[in-house]
Amino acid sequence: MAVKKYLKLTEDAAEEVLELEEICNRYDGLKGSVFLDTSLNFKQNIPSIFLYYEDGLLISMLSMFIPSHVEVEISALTRPEYRGNGYFKALLSQALEELRFHNIPEILFVCERSSISGKKALAALRAEFEHAEYYMSLVKADHEPGQTSDLDLLKPDLRDLETVVELSIKTFADNYQDSKSRIENCFNSETREQFLVVLGNKVIGLVAVNHLDGEEASIFGLGILPEYRGLGYGKELMELILEYLWNRGKTRLTLEVDSENERALNLYQGKGFKIEIAYDYYRKKVAAFDAWRERVGK
Repeated sequence: MAVKKYLKLTEDAAEEVLELEEICNRYDGLKGSVFLDTSLNFKQNIPSIFLYYEDGLLISMLSMFIPSHVEVEISALTRPEYRGNGYFKALLSQALEELRFHNIPEILFVCERSSISGKKALAALRAEFEHAEYYMSLVKADHEPGQTSDLDLLKPDLRDLETVVELSIKTFADNYQDSKSRIENCFNSETREQFLVVLGNKVIGLVAVNHLDGEEASIFGLGILPEYRGLGYGKELMELILEYLWNRGKTRLTLEVDSENERALNLYQGKGFKIEIAYDYYRKKVAAFDAWRERVGK
């Protein structure tokens, strides 16, 4: 038995995880993917991917997306024939040690809605359902171009970091520390682009994209300042970023949205995005695992 911890997966380890994901998805009839990109974690020195091996075979894995200093999102996989033997608990125990050491108090467990084994594991942990998110996609052939826009995209750089952070705080009600970490990581990424949204000579919003393999990209961090909402600029911004990506050879775009954010959901569906996967999020405090840790002997 060996457990390996990673700040960032090696190519070989990533291939093993993707193979495990394919095995689990085929067995469970699922379509989702675990989060493996650690580049947006608010701290880059926290081990966030844990792999459990037996006789050189990857049995189980756990990944942590750490967007802020107050919570972490956890996803996990275990080979079907090895489930129920404590592999997930062993990896979770190691993840909890890291969270305690770095004073991160909350966990959101991410589970594809149709995952029976995932729901069973979360019930055993007594994690409480909090919200759901939709993973949505759009292919270029399904997009009907909309109205021309009065908006422009401006690409900032690290010299503009404080300006972008201030804008993010106003737009998303983020705190300074988490906003700065996320945006700085975006600037330093080889695959991500951060944009400011400009109307005339005023900055009214922001949006970011992640250029994935081949002809696919994801859109995230899209928002308009509160005082400019309800005026149609969200639709214009969406059209602007779609055209930007189509013109750069992308043919499939993805994004995620809270299932209860009706305004955003209607905007995306109006542009042709379709729901592919529903993810349910379950919350539990790290401190609440103390008794559980004693029971499993960790």
